[in-house]
Amino acid sequence: MADFDERAWHELLARAMAAGTSDIHLAPGAPVFFRVCGALTEDTGTENTLTERELSLLLSSWMTPEQAEKFQAQGEVDFARDEQHVRLRVHGFAARGGTAISIRLVPECVPSLDTLGVPPVFERLRSLRHGLVLVSGKTGAGKTTTLAAFLSEISRMRAVRVITLEDPIEYVYAPGKSLISQREIGAHFQTFGGAIRSALREDPDILLVGELRDADAVQAALSAAETGLLVLASLHTRSAAEAVHRIESFFPAAQQQEIRAQLAVVLEAMISQELLPAVGGGRVLASEVLVATDAVRHLIRAGKSEQLASCIVSGAAFGMQTMEQDINRLRAAKKIDAETAHRFGKTT
Repeated sequence: MADFDERAWHELLARAMAAGTSDIHLAPGAPVFFRVCGALTEDTGTENTLTERELSLLLSSWMTPEQAEKFQAQGEVDFARDEQHVRLRVHGFAARGGTAISIRLVPECVPSLDTLGVPPVFERLRSLRHGLVLVSGKTGAGKTTTLAAFLSEISRMRAVRVITLEDPIEYVYAPGKSLISQREIGAHFQTFGGAIRSALREDPDILLVGELRDADAVQAALSAAETGLLVLASLHTRSAAEAVHRIESFFPAAQQQEIRAQLAVVLEAMISQELLPAVGGGRVLASEVLVATDAVRHLIRAGKSEQLASCIVSGAAFGMQTMEQDINRLRAAKKIDAETAHRFGKTT
């Protein structure tokens, strides 16, 4: 590269880390952008816009031959790499103007549940031996981090066999009491559904599925939970009701009643989360919590997911909370300001 070489990349990454960046966005002919505390900001340290050639060479220097072949065939590629004490989740893609790259910065160590500020219900969930726990939220809401912290906590406390199925592998788990085998789509398996069924032959106690993204994966995850495993998974939805609808929507109408019945049996909890701008900088976690009580299971089985919100409001004794209630709590504790509270939820 003429102007943007390996040294320039390392300097850019150092600036991003110093700024507390969660994502770096590189596109030809455009400024470099960082996402800091949820907001997109221009990197003033990069003097010139990057060219398509520079970005193509940068991405090529990171990819294996197999990844390069996939990029050429499909126009996009996902992989992870370690650099400067940080793990990078890289997404390269073809776009108008040429190759573009989005990079998620993943901390080297899995954070603790206490550090993340997750709801108290996780204290009960960590003793589960079977069932399904879902963590939902939009892209960038910290779902992967929450699941990694939860799994790391379990590994610290219990000797269990864990299989993770990820796209790609982000956090690398430190040794604990558990035996954890991490598998990455494309490198170690081809589909989530197939990998879940394969995992059942690997004597797991816990199965972590990076994302439930199609009917095959959902069906396999529900069946795995029915066999007595603890299945942890994420969904791209913003509430418990949306999550149930999303799971149903993967299947034809004739099969949805069967899926609701399975979900009602195996679901243990569903946590929907959002990262909000915190007072003084950084971000703070706000969560909605649904616990699978008898009333919740009945509503799911009956296809009345729109009534789940009422169960959450009245379910504080079981550790349930609405997103609105948690936002109000954060506002009262002065962790977020009034403008943020009004923007993300109604205040009382």
